[in-house]
Amino acid sequence: MRDVEDPPPPPLAANVEMTALQAKLAAENLCVASSNALDLIRTLRLSILLTDDELIRAEEEEEALELFETSLQAEEECRLLEAKLMELRRR
Repeated sequence: MRDVEDPPPPPLAANVEMTALQAKLAAENLCVASSNALDLIRTLRLSILLTDDELIRAEEEEEALELFETSLQAEEECRLLEAKLMELRRR
C-alpha cells in the first residue's frame, strides 16, 4: 500500500498536469470570448446611440424591400422549375 505522501506514478502525474493545463486554457479562452462579446455589445450600443432614428428606419425599410424582391425572384424561379418538372413528367 502506498503512503499518502508518495507522488503518483509518472503517467498519471503527466495526465493530471495536462488536464489541469487544458482546464486553465479553457478558462482563459472563456474569459477572452466573454471580453470580446462585451466589447461587441459596447460597440453596438454606441453605434445605436450615434445613429439617427430616421436613418435606422430607412435602412430597415431598404433591407425589407431587398428581401421582398429576393423572395419574389425565388418564387418565380420555383414556379419555372415546377413548370419544367411538370413538363418532364408528361413526357
